[in-house]
Amino acid sequence: QRCRTEYEAKDQAAKGDEVTRKRFHAFVLFLGELYLNLEIKGTNGQVTRADILQLTGSVLEDTWKEKGKTDMEEIIQRIENVVLDANCSRDVKQMLLKLVELRSSNWGRVHATSTYREATPENDPNYFMNEPTFYTSDGVPFTAADPDYQEKYQELLEREDFFPDYEENGTDLSGAGDPYLDDIDDEMD
Repeated sequence: QRCRTEYEAKDQAAKGDEVTRKRFHAFVLFLGELYLNLEIKGTNGQVTRADILQLTGSVLEDTWKEKGKTDMEEIIQRIENVVLDANCSRDVKQMLLKLVELRSSNWGRVHATSTYREATPENDPNYFMNEPTFYTSDGVPFTAADPDYQEKYQELLEREDFFPDYEENGTDLSGAGDPYLDDIDDEMD
């Protein structure tokens, strides 16, 4: 009954004064100890300990690092020794290996990347990925990534001036006497 009462007051305890928070912290540690001492045949409590460490490992390690302690290193070393032990079941070994892997990935935490920078050809290998491909008069393809881009692009622009009355698909834009344009309904104009 008392555990239920303490648990139901968790929101108030988390926002309460320092004494209330410490009391709730002690309650959580008590629950952890109860969980650790559950008897599960065949595992010697390894599964429950691993579960608790998985949930609390990041906080424990951060707290210990602030105090200059290396307790987490010792715990991980012990876990690795258990994994090497022949008496350990395959399932327990796999669970413990996943725990070691979780710790090596900084407990699954992802830190924000550096500040946003404008993409440039020097810092983004995909900078020219969505650039159009042009062709020279000889049919040689080129893009903005090409060192001779300016020269080739200028040549392309000059070529467009040879046919000022035609669109990309080759249609004459002059309009008069064009059978294609004459068939267009006047209502569409």
